[in-house]
Amino acid sequence: MSEVEQEVKVKKAVKEPRISLTMISRYIVASERVKLSILKKCKYPSNYIPKFYEMARKLVCEIFEGNFVDGHELYFEIFKQQAETYRKEAKAYAENRDDYKNRIYSAKGLDAIIAMSYLLTPILERHTLENNLHRRRNKIVNNDVSIGAVSDILLLDQAGIKQVGFLKFNFESNKLKREEAEAKLFVLKKFYEQKGLKLDPKSCILVDVIAWRTYSVADVADAEIQINQATLTIRESWDLI
Repeated sequence: MSEVEQEVKVKKAVKEPRISLTMISRYIVASERVKLSILKKCKYPSNYIPKFYEMARKLVCEIFEGNFVDGHELYFEIFKQQAETYRKEAKAYAENRDDYKNRIYSAKGLDAIIAMSYLLTPILERHTLENNLHRRRNKIVNNDVSIGAVSDILLLDQAGIKQVGFLKFNFESNKLKREEAEAKLFVLKKFYEQKGLKLDPKSCILVDVIAWRTYSVADVADAEIQINQATLTIRESWDLI
């Protein structure tokens, strides 16, 4: 590496250990080689971060926040129409452009949400939903490692007064491993516990969109040991990367 490259690398380095919710879940199940790669990406983040499903995530959160009293099928009709719109818009771009990929991947994400309507409708019926995407800085600190802890939607009681849970959507091309789901749910649960909230474990839900599957805190193992081990290793390795 040249001196110029070294200088650029130093300027971009994140000083204190910090990792996203997605990356900590991947780290737990990764090989040693992949773990090192993950930490390098966290310590020296790129200015370019692909967000191929982000249009779908934002739309789902915005529409669900409408809290339709009756006719929950209207949510999924909107998603169907928007998926068609995204596919039409994508034709205006070259297939190797992010503008194309963002629309095609988001359309596929909406297709999967529609296919999961039988799993999502009971959640919609039991709760009032609040978009939480604006709280991007939510985090926990474990063993001096900062971990992102942003849920996509807050689940409130039917009166819309008290928070009883949360929704987190996993919009990825690959299905989550169970250990990854457990890690994400643990971090999010701990964040709200630290705020003094006592949530219903059955209403703390992770939606693995591509797999058409939901996980809740009530039906997965506690990942505290795995998170503690991972963050200890990250803290000890951070300055050596």
